[in-house]
Amino acid sequence: MLSETLSALAAAGGTGIVQAAGTDVWTATRERIARLLGRGRTEDERLAQARLDRTSQELEAAAPQERAALAQRQEHTWQTRLADFLEGLEPAEQTQAAEQLRALLLPAPAGPAAQVHADNSGVTAGRDIDNQGGAIGRDFSGSVTIGAPDRPTPPGTDPR
Repeated sequence: MLSETLSALAAAGGTGIVQAAGTDVWTATRERIARLLGRGRTEDERLAQARLDRTSQELEAAAPQERAALAQRQEHTWQTRLADFLEGLEPAEQTQAAEQLRALLLPAPAGPAAQVHADNSGVTAGRDIDNQGGAIGRDFSGSVTIGAPDRPTPPGTDPR
């Protein structure tokens, strides 16, 4: 029987897998989950990849009105697979696998170089800008330039 923490981790893993399917992070997620489940065994890794591919293909092919129900079933399926996987490991392996799964589910931490500067003239980011709240999509207007921007002027200094 899995602990409550590991059960919650398996549930989050199932949800994360389904949410990643069909997105730009799918390939990396697929590879990392397959490697985790394979535990160094090539055939087990291939089997996991095939199952992950099936999940992605089924979700992609589903009619819009069926997608939510299918996603819920797939989440449950992957939750069960992950729980069974974790339960079948020795305690030391279980701890290591849980940490690996947890690392897969958490966003990469912002490093010391990740900085964002915003003022009335725009936004400069040293790394990613996350739009989870959707404010950029609703309130943003103007042009977007991708490239190497000028160094931002530190707040409180006169750029002239």
